[in-house]
Amino acid sequence: MSGDSQRIRAVLGEQIRCAEAMLDALTRESEALAAGNHDSLVQATDAKAALVTALERLEAERRDLAAPDAAGETDWERLRELIARCKAQNQKNGTLLKARADNVRTALQALRGAEPELYGATGRAPARTDFRTLGTA
Repeated sequence: MSGDSQRIRAVLGEQIRCAEAMLDALTRESEALAAGNHDSLVQATDAKAALVTALERLEAERRDLAAPDAAGETDWERLRELIARCKAQNQKNGTLLKARADNVRTALQALRGAEPELYGATGRAPARTDFRTLGTA
């Protein structure tokens, strides 16, 4: 095995470890979102950011070396599978985050005394200007 081939395999191995850690961080993020645990969410988000940086650096290094040889194909396929799983989990987390944001928006509207938005004849929700600010009755 040539030096480049060994280095490619080493970089792929490190990418796999980072992708596995990313999947773990995404899982922790999902659990924190579901539980509404802000501290855990911040920790998971910080871990994700560090892992994205590491993965980007490793990918640039791998591309500079060359394409994986036949010996590295198994690692390459494992990395691709992990990245696909990370992408799917990240999309699920985004959907959960949007749902939580919608819940907060609805709660704020209820606290402000807003009625549910109804669509008028134009197909648009009517403009409302009579919202109460929080803390007033």
